[in-house]
Amino acid sequence: MFKLISNKSIFATLIVILVLSFIATLFIKDSNISTFKPTKSIKKEGSEKIIGARIHQQNTKGEKFIIIAETLQESKNEDNTVILENSLTTINQKGILTKIYAGHAIVSNNYENFDFSNKVKITKKSRKFKLETQTLIGSFKKGNFYTNEKVKVISGNTRINGTGLDLRRNGEYIRIRGKAKLIMLLSKKNEK
Repeated sequence: MFKLISNKSIFATLIVILVLSFIATLFIKDSNISTFKPTKSIKKEGSEKIIGARIHQQNTKGEKFIIIAETLQESKNEDNTVILENSLTTINQKGILTKIYAGHAIVSNNYENFDFSNKVKITKKSRKFKLETQTLIGSFKKGNFYTNEKVKVISGNTRINGTGLDLRRNGEYIRIRGKAKLIMLLSKKNEK
């Protein structure tokens, strides 16, 4: 009444299922690639606007930059101004990742100077650092930047809310201008 299934037929069935799963995976990957829409380029007088931009760069120090933006417009003048909309910049400095989000960003002087606006956020997860403000102006090369807007800075267990910020040498010197509120969170280990 019941037939016994041999080990050879079970093994052959598993091989067929494995091969079919590889083939199905290839078809699924190919269909995703075909639905991808390439970036569009709109030429205007003196500049070109790219929709869906992704830029990979590496400087002489070995720092890697990845810039992803909804739109990118580059002017053809002497300071090479780049205007980005809804951009996310990731900077890898010897394994330390810094992420910068800005609704509107202007980068000039061959990617040295910047002017960020419209909900600026900077995070360094490894150093537990986060900065939020509306505008931020400065220089990547010198590591100096400032704002006159309200700022919210979180660094480790310290939180600072204030108005205006001067930051020098990539955070070696930080000054909050105007009224500020400092909150330090103590761990439960220190309470005992």
